[in-house]
Amino acid sequence: MDKQQRTALLLMTLTVLIDITGFGLVIPLLPFWAEHFGADAFMIGMLTSLYALAQFLFTPILGTLSDRYGRKPIIVISLVIEALSLVLTALAGSLPMLLVARFVGGLGASNIGSAQAFVADVTPPEKRAQGMGMIGAAIGLGFVIGPALGGLLAGAYPGLPFWIAATVALLNAALVIVLLPESRKRLAGQEQGQNKKAGKSGIGAFFSGWGNLAHNPVVLSLILINLLYTVAFTGMENIFPLFTQHYFHWGATQNAFVFTYIGVIIVIMQGGLVSQLVKRWRERGVMLAGLVLMALGLIALAFSTQLSWLMVTLGVLSIGDGAVSPTVSTLLSFASPGETQGELLGLSQGFAGLARIIGPLIAGAIYKIGSAGTPFIVGGILVVLATLVAFPTIARVTQPAQPARADAVEVPSSSHD
Repeated sequence: MDKQQRTALLLMTLTVLIDITGFGLVIPLLPFWAEHFGADAFMIGMLTSLYALAQFLFTPILGTLSDRYGRKPIIVISLVIEALSLVLTALAGSLPMLLVARFVGGLGASNIGSAQAFVADVTPPEKRAQGMGMIGAAIGLGFVIGPALGGLLAGAYPGLPFWIAATVALLNAALVIVLLPESRKRLAGQEQGQNKKAGKSGIGAFFSGWGNLAHNPVVLSLILINLLYTVAFTGMENIFPLFTQHYFHWGATQNAFVFTYIGVIIVIMQGGLVSQLVKRWRERGVMLAGLVLMALGLIALAFSTQLSWLMVTLGVLSIGDGAVSPTVSTLLSFASPGETQGELLGLSQGFAGLARIIGPLIAGAIYKIGSAGTPFIVGGILVVLATLVAFPTIARVTQPAQPARADAVEVPSSSHD
């Protein structure tokens, strides 16, 4: 990467970090804010489900629109929508209004596919995993910093984190407008006409994504891998506090420290180690190793009834997750045609949103009928299935030759933006 490409990547990483930190600010407060309007446990769960449902529906749409109109305007619009949702949340006078606000928030948060497509635009193939890892590290770090700040701010005034998060989102949008270069040229006339014929706007973009998947089984397999391991990991996150309460009698504080431990390991992996590992074993080898570690970590976690063993198994699981996430995204970018890269990366993130809906539901149902560790074993089996899908798939993914994208542009300097 040249200097301008590195600068663009760093700016995109900063954008994602600020975005996720702002989102994380409201996490500690949201359940209590919902209880203020009479929400029970089911309705609190609905807040999360509606948010994830919106991401499932709109992430591929925003990804497609970023293919057509550029990454920068879509990211700016999504940040403004996110700020609007946070204002609506702060001003909500009833539970239905709060549910609407969270659905709008899910729409605003549907920009990760566009951010990943930006990374694919500005990184050469051999640096793609490093770029995707930086985005993953920014997400992980945001989830470490945001909730901690939100917990501190909520003590002053319960609604304060929502207003601060909305302000952060608007400031982030302003930074993108001023500093972030556009990484993608507008489509050429012929290509734009083809996309119009294909109906690639609005809801039509969602269905066109499905059509493209039908003609690209490699991408479909990679999205299935992403879905399976995300279901397993989110199910673990949901059940883990119940598991530690059962065996260790832990409360919220102890579990918060453990999740911070998990987050730090993932950030270290995605922020630097993955790029070094990819140089030696390539993206395919690192992804396979990560899936194996995740499966082993989840299954071993079910039997981790001693603190030392618990920390070891969580470390193995976290290393695996930190290896899989950026390499799956990198392989998806390799397997996706340039003109639909934002669309297919967005569709993958949409399915990850779907996984965040069904993962906790599956894990909760299994916990209810089985033992405390049974959901982890089932999660491990799902990751084993993902590994079996990966073996025949990744052999068909090849690193594109330079230039990585026929329609990618050299990132312009700010004076030409």
